[in-house]
Amino acid sequence: MSYWSNELLKRAAPLWMLASSILYAQEKLTPPTGKRDLAPSRDLVVDSAFTGDRPEYPDTGDKFYASDDYIGEVPLRPLTAHARPRESFRSRLFSAMTEAFCGCDECYVPQWNLVESASFWVDSARPQNRTRFRWDYGRDMILPDRAEYFWARVGGRGPAAQPGSLTVNSLDYHEMSMYAETAHGNFSAFIITPYRSLYMNEAGHSAGFADLHIGTKSLLHDTPMLQIAFQMTTTVPSANSRDGLGTGHVSLEPALLMALALTERDSMQAQVAQWIPLGGDPDYQGALLRWGIAWNRIVWQRDQNNLATMNLDLVGWSFQDGSYTDPILGRQRANDETYLYLGPGARWLMCGKFEFGVGGIFALSDRHFADHIMRTDFTVRY
Repeated sequence: MSYWSNELLKRAAPLWMLASSILYAQEKLTPPTGKRDLAPSRDLVVDSAFTGDRPEYPDTGDKFYASDDYIGEVPLRPLTAHARPRESFRSRLFSAMTEAFCGCDECYVPQWNLVESASFWVDSARPQNRTRFRWDYGRDMILPDRAEYFWARVGGRGPAAQPGSLTVNSLDYHEMSMYAETAHGNFSAFIITPYRSLYMNEAGHSAGFADLHIGTKSLLHDTPMLQIAFQMTTTVPSANSRDGLGTGHVSLEPALLMALALTERDSMQAQVAQWIPLGGDPDYQGALLRWGIAWNRIVWQRDQNNLATMNLDLVGWSFQDGSYTDPILGRQRANDETYLYLGPGARWLMCGKFEFGVGGIFALSDRHFADHIMRTDFTVRY
């Protein structure tokens, strides 16, 4: 298969997965259609004078009114075009997407729930009031100055090369970070303060505070099935880049975030972010596309405030520009390559306030940042 065919398949796959997921979710969430046998009883009274208008919501103890469209206080979904078996796939897909984007349930109360934000590597769409403590452990990282994403150019603003090589051949790292987010309605602001410890094998050890990240999040669309948000993150070069603790330049990262309900117990998260470096080494800094898709599922639930989820993350970093330092050949172009990772995770929510999670991703591509990264989260919501 040609290079362009591979590129077309790689870029079309996420869109196909999104379209298929929306259609699958709409079919799963649509109740069976047809006439319902609503026999009168002590608690359910069929109003023979029903005119088609929506009845007033009764108080506790009042009679329930039933029709083909409503039972008591719970409105039933009308028959939509995608539920008709003779409709084409494109018509059903269009109807499902219309329902996801335009559907409105008057009983819907927007609120955070764990399954829509359980991913470890895809940012959540809904603004929240929370403080999160995170520990990352990355093992066997190679080409650390690629596009100046992890740190600055080796021998430039970044660390010096190890003896006998043109770069730092490999390293392990630990990174502790505190994420603080405060939300008001559909808007939130956040700050991330990381502390990094590097074990550079032949190049020694360094530790200290890494670059600060500040950002905002705006929820653009919110329905029971679909949430879409815009997030803007700015990286401030506050760290000592010569010790490998930062990139030595400012970077911007606008991102589009999404959460899609697949079933009552399943949800999908997706993210597309464009990382834009500013003021770095003109030969090494380079833009990249950071993207990810996550499938989340509730595996145990006692009630709304005590439950557990498991998830599977597929994430990638697609380099568009810049360079990296090869241990033997020196400077090489970094564009037209994607680092691909896949991995599971699990989260536990207690009392609706405390959240603990453990997850990891493993490199699927020959070249990568860390070969695998383990992540542990502890979050307090308020």
